[in-house]
Amino acid sequence: HGQFKLILLFHTKKGVDPCSTRTRRLCGESAGVAAAAGAGNRRLPRAMDSDEKEEKAICEVGGGGLVLPLYGDSEQEWPKTLRAILYLLGLAWCFMGVAIISDVFMSGIEKVTSKKLRLWDKKKGRFYTYEVWNATVANLTLMALGSSAPEILLNVIDIFAKEFYLEGLGPSTIVGSAAFNLLMIIAVCIVAIPDGEVRYIKDVPVYACTATWSIFAYVWLLFILVVITPNVVEVWEGVLTFLFFPLLVSMAWVLDKGLLFGTPDPDHHALRVHEEMTPDEFAEAEAQVRHDHGEHLSAEQVARIIAATDASHKSRAHYRVIATRAMFGGRRVSKEYTMQNKFKSLTKSLTTSLKFPLGSSGSAKKAKVCPIEVEDHTADVYISFVCEKYAVLESAGEATVKVIREGDPTLPCRVWYDTSDGTAKDGKDYQGQHGWLELKASQSSATITIKVIDDAAYEEDEEFYITLSKPQVVQGDSEIQQVLRASLGEKSKVKVTIIDDDDPGIIGFENDVLSVPSKHQDFEAPILVQRRNGSCGEVTVKYKVEGDTALPGRDFEAKEGVLKFEDKQVEAYIKVLVKAIPRYDTRDCFRIVLSEPTGNSKLDPKRDGAPERNVASVWIEASMDDKERVDKIRSILQDRWAKSKVGHANWATQFKDAIFVNGGDSDEDEVNRASPSIWDYVSHTITLPWKLLFALVPPTDYCGGWLCFYSALVMIGLVTMIIGDMASLLGCVLDIPDEITAITLVALGTSLPDTFASKTAATQDEHADASVGNVTGSNSVNVFLGLGLPWMIASIYWIGAAPQAQWDRRYQFLDNLDGLGPPGARKQVFVVEAGSLSFSVIVFTGCALLCLLLLYFRRRTFGGELGGPKGAKYISAAALSCMWFFYIVLSSWKMLQED
Repeated sequence: HGQFKLILLFHTKKGVDPCSTRTRRLCGESAGVAAAAGAGNRRLPRAMDSDEKEEKAICEVGGGGLVLPLYGDSEQEWPKTLRAILYLLGLAWCFMGVAIISDVFMSGIEKVTSKKLRLWDKKKGRFYTYEVWNATVANLTLMALGSSAPEILLNVIDIFAKEFYLEGLGPSTIVGSAAFNLLMIIAVCIVAIPDGEVRYIKDVPVYACTATWSIFAYVWLLFILVVITPNVVEVWEGVLTFLFFPLLVSMAWVLDKGLLFGTPDPDHHALRVHEEMTPDEFAEAEAQVRHDHGEHLSAEQVARIIAATDASHKSRAHYRVIATRAMFGGRRVSKEYTMQNKFKSLTKSLTTSLKFPLGSSGSAKKAKVCPIEVEDHTADVYISFVCEKYAVLESAGEATVKVIREGDPTLPCRVWYDTSDGTAKDGKDYQGQHGWLELKASQSSATITIKVIDDAAYEEDEEFYITLSKPQVVQGDSEIQQVLRASLGEKSKVKVTIIDDDDPGIIGFENDVLSVPSKHQDFEAPILVQRRNGSCGEVTVKYKVEGDTALPGRDFEAKEGVLKFEDKQVEAYIKVLVKAIPRYDTRDCFRIVLSEPTGNSKLDPKRDGAPERNVASVWIEASMDDKERVDKIRSILQDRWAKSKVGHANWATQFKDAIFVNGGDSDEDEVNRASPSIWDYVSHTITLPWKLLFALVPPTDYCGGWLCFYSALVMIGLVTMIIGDMASLLGCVLDIPDEITAITLVALGTSLPDTFASKTAATQDEHADASVGNVTGSNSVNVFLGLGLPWMIASIYWIGAAPQAQWDRRYQFLDNLDGLGPPGARKQVFVVEAGSLSFSVIVFTGCALLCLLLLYFRRRTFGGELGGPKGAKYISAAALSCMWFFYIVLSSWKMLQED
């Protein structure tokens, strides 16, 4: 009782409210001991006696934190002004350190979440590379942990360090960081977009989910601290708060996959290009680029477009690493291929928009083609033979071949023809000739007749050739114009075989195994069927195209029909539609089966399937030119990916990057590689001890990045312990409550790297998901993981903990815990005094709702959450900044009142 009166008198004389938080706690402790001593109805904890040491503040002699002060009680006697300056500088230096180790942590996360698996795709009938981590799940789990690790670990460490009592910076840091993230970071992102441009959220369902949960998380805090069990967190409340985290992740995943509302955007969920892709997948990426931007792109142009396209899908970890290294003189990640505006200017320079008619409607669409200068082979008329091989019986006396024209039928044209010897000789086996073959207007075909000499000698089959040349368009009666208006078709030379028997012939394929090179567009592959040892009369043969490893509908179109050979025709083609599937190593096979020949003809007895069938196995495979082109593209991309890699492969590279400014980069050929600035040298010198210490963390290439992940997490925990002590010391010597230090200095210091990362993502990404969406997701995770986990642990601990005198001194006689029973008989539970924390949460929740409404208004008005007209940008940013300032002022006022 004497101690209680002494404390009360002291504070009253000092002008301090005797019912303030700190005084009330001390009064409660002393009075609680006295009352408990007189109760006599239960075993009491040890009472404070005159020799017991009074609990000291962290900045007083006898006080201290987990790590600091370094020099013990001697440091506590230093002048407060000097200590305040040293602690402020030390806190800033520690913020640099935690930002650098978070960079390492994010590199490990990037490695973990970029893991790929090769799985068999039943629909495609081949192995494909798939991403193990869904992007949304990665953002809400490991990525959120990486960006908020200091705040989350600060709460977890505090709970264990303070023996499961809630004290210090923890909860206020979570709320203060959330306020800075939502209000100030989004304000910066809005202004960062160039005037007139906008960035909108593409994955709206996921954003709506995380935004709703980010509000619910703080409403839930109020509900459990003020409404359900005031100032107490029971076990079920702690467990449920933590379980909201997997529930949030699951709901976001369902929405991301389109399982709840509609279907996912195929482009959003398409496989990203990456260095682990197989050559076949590189070929697919190349084919997609050529389809979108033109067939005449060079290999380097294709590689640049692929790299730039891939850059628009960089992860949150990637942007965080870029921002941190830019701040502290670290190794720069190559930017040339991570900038969306670079991609836009690149594709604009590589492609141009043309219009062409569609059908008879006169409508048009835009097609992107490369403006590479090539010779124009467009012609108005094409002249060619019907087929490239004919046969004629020697007894027939003449051979007649057909010439056709394609193109403009109204133009009269002519073509020069000439015969040449093969095994058949001019004057002995046939009568050679040459001359002009005329095709009048509207005449689609003409014939050339060559006399065949019939003799009595036995001869093998012999051939001669007829060649077309000098195609011309005739204008008027005599004027001839030979320019590029008339051209020869693919069949400009025909082989005529002279046969001296009357056999209808043998029908079969040229070979049992044939190959067809794949192309970037669907095409008809002509499969040659020959008629040998006779060509007398009209004959037919049935054919059927069926699948083997190649699947109908995916790789080719199955068909069947009857192939017809006219009298004297010795060649015919079965045209099979082959699908445009890019290939490299992959080979797929389909079969063509010939059966039931007519007209006394027979199937080739030497071919596969004889005598009843002839079977040709046709392999679809990549051409050598395609393989060489894909190899070149792959080589270019691998080199650029190596330069933009955020992690390290070994300790030697890691220490080199730590020792030298900007990692010692000296690539003079890098377009965006600049010499280190003065700030690079200054910041590198200041943070060099941190860089050398964190270079001990295992490189990301070890154990798939997990070893780096856990090692960096331990390092972050150690630095966070120092930050907690340093911030408490600074607040103590300046006589500022821990809560105010938490929502200002600590929240600002831990969120500054995220500010630059979000700004980088906003300017470089095509959409706002990586900047705005990640803020709302991170704010939700901070509550469910940063508060839910330690509060769950603490609430479970107090259920089974032995009676503790310290708990009784603190809480047995506090007037805001009436729900625990009468003073002196209260059971031990985890106490979380709402007080200023609940007020801070209320203010933040109101500001958060206004912020989300502002973003919705901007989307409806300007077409996007970020950017827009210059005036509107700055007005929006000013409004959000005022909200943050309003939150800080009101929260600080309430905290000072409580103190």
